[in-house]
Formats: sequence, structure tokens, C-alpha cells
Amino acid sequence: MSDGTPAKYGGEPVREELLGYGGQQIRQQDKTAVSDALDGDYITRGPTVERFEDRVANVVGVDHAVATTSGTTALHLAGRAAGWGKGDEVVTTPLTFASTAHAATYTGAEPVFADIDPETRGLDPDAVRERITEDTQGLIPMHYGGHPADIEGLLEVADDHDLTVVWDACHGFGGTWRGEGLGAQRDMGVFSFHPVKNITTGEGGMVVTDDGDLADRLRRLRSFDMDYAPEGHEGEPWYQVVEGEGYNYNITDMQAALGLSQLDRLSEFKSRRNEIIAEYDDAFGDMAGIHTPPATEEADPFYHLYAVEIDERFGCSRKEFVNAMHAENIGVQVHYVPLHYHPFFQEEYGYERGMFPEAESVYDGVVSLPLFPEMSDGDVEDVIAGIRRLHRYVGE
Repeated sequence: MSDGTPAKYGGEPVREELLGYGGQQIRQQDKTAVSDALDGDYITRGPTVERFEDRVANVVGVDHAVATTSGTTALHLAGRAAGWGKGDEVVTTPLTFASTAHAATYTGAEPVFADIDPETRGLDPDAVRERITEDTQGLIPMHYGGHPADIEGLLEVADDHDLTVVWDACHGFGGTWRGEGLGAQRDMGVFSFHPVKNITTGEGGMVVTDDGDLADRLRRLRSFDMDYAPEGHEGEPWYQVVEGEGYNYNITDMQAALGLSQLDRLSEFKSRRNEIIAEYDDAFGDMAGIHTPPATEEADPFYHLYAVEIDERFGCSRKEFVNAMHAENIGVQVHYVPLHYHPFFQEEYGYERGMFPEAESVYDGVVSLPLFPEMSDGDVEDVIAGIRRLHRYVGE
């Protein structure tokens, strides 16, 4: 590999094979766990799912965990369990994936965007207060990249206005704030176990809560809102009744078995991510034009993303940076196109570009570098080398 001209400008790429921004790590123990589940009496809605839920609840430090088919369906169930509906408003961030806002839209409620704190990249409590009306019923903060939003400030807002809080912690499973698991704060927390997340079940998600009534409601909604033992069931054991509009969001025992196996290596996954982050921090902490992710003494994040921000001091635009990295076979990504840029939210709710300047400013520069446990030391070195050679070239 030459340290000269970047591949985008005529040089040879730093690597031959594409390195994605995220990925899973599957070992033989994971495969064995899934195979053993297939040999069991249940392959869905069975005891392995319950064991997985119990383990997740223990990791997070809550009383209840309800597994679902994805982080998106977990958000959906949380919105339904919160009781949101038509005429309600729910405040959330524009700098997130669409599923966060859909926790409101799926219920018929209106997503109301508020601007972010550019340091945490999460909701700014003061901006949230400005968006609250008499119709506001809920709040959906998102822990961007795994770094906690302003939990204390947002809880104060929720307390002042009697709002139900659903924490989108899909990026942050395994992280803590003030020694407490992310997602453990009232009222519900939501996780994703997509293949690029901190652990994976292939597809899968989880809602966690300390509220037993919410947990019961979540479990019912997850499975058709079905009462499996209504009055008369004892004499007529086939008699089961649907009491509302529910869903089939049940995960399989094979997925749960994979999740349990992954949980056995949770600390290993976090340690490897932290090693990579330390290498990146050392390489880019003093590099002109790169703003590295936030850090706080109050939190021990389990980072899903290592998202830097590129500014004019680097010597090129974010667009040029991304395309140059792709030419080096380094698959950086951008998280996320702000929701108020999307046609759906513009056409349905009247949002326009320019409405949330802090979110837009972060978006204009943000780039997620590869970060996942399966990365080798050579992969990390390639990322650093590719960025350094581009920085030298465009800075000349």
C-alpha cells in the first residue's frame, strides 16, 4: 500500500476488499446454541425466549424485558403501550432513523421534532420545552451512537409536563449512565439486535421497563392482543379471545438462543470496540478538521457508532471525504439524513429544511467510521491510513 495519492485521485486503494462500517461476530458457540434450540420442543414463543428476556433485564437492571422481532417493532409496541393515539403529539429528534418517529406515527400520533445538543447529538431539553403544547403526551429521546442524551434534563421536562418517555436506546445496549443501564430510566427503553448493533439475534428487539402493567400490555400487544385464558377457558381450553388490535411480533427460540450466546461475550464485544475507539481517538484527536465523538465522565457508553464530524479545516467537504473513503474500500456511512428532509415528514407534517439548525449542522459533517468487534488490527490501521493520506493530500 502506497502512502501517496488517495485512490479517488489516481492512487491505489489502501485495501483490496470492502470494509463495512458495521458487522456481527458469529462464532461456533453461537451456531451451536442455535442448533441446540432447533432440537428443543419449542422453536418459537418458548422457554429460550423467556431466558433471553430475563438475561437482558438483568444486564439493563430492570424488572421486565419483552422481546420483539426488531427495534422498529419494539418502538411500535412501546408507543401503543404508552397509549398514544390520534390528536396526541410526541416530541423526538430529527437526527435519527425513521423508526424512532414511527413510534408515534404508527399509533396515529404526530411526531414533533425538536433540535439537538450538538455535543451529545441527542435532544436538547430546552428545545424540547419550546415544542411542548397541551397535546404533547410523550417524549422519545435517542442515544445517538450509544452516547447518552441529556437524561437528567429530559427527565425533568417529562416530569414537569407529565410525559411518557420511550428511550430509543437501539444504539446503546450494554452502556451505562451514572452506573445505571441505558434504557432503565422511566418509562420504557428500546433496543435493537440488528446485525450491526452491539449484540445480534439476526433481527430482533426488546422493550424494557420496571412497570409491570406496561410489561403486561407489551406482551399482549406482541401476540395479537390475545387473552389466552379468558373466562370459560378452563372448561373449553380452545377458547381464546382477541381483545384489541395486536400484532405477531414474537421472536423465535433460535433468535433468542443466538442472543443468549452473544450476551456471554458482551464484555468482550465492548472491550474490542473500546480498543478500536482508543486507536481512532489517538489518530484523529488532534487532526485538523475532524471532531471526534463526545465523551462524558457520567457515562460508560457501549458505542455502536464512531461518528466523526468533518469541517472545512480538513481540506475537503464531507461528500468528498465519504467518496474518497469508498474509493479506498473503506465503507464509511452517514447517520442520518435528518427526518425533516424526508418527503414523508415534509408532506404529512409540514417540515422543511432549515427548521433545526443544530441537527442540520451536525448532519452536514457527520461520518461513521467502521466500528465492530470482528475488525482486525489491520482493518483499523487501513482506516487510519486512508484518512491520513486523504488529509495530507487535500491539505496541501
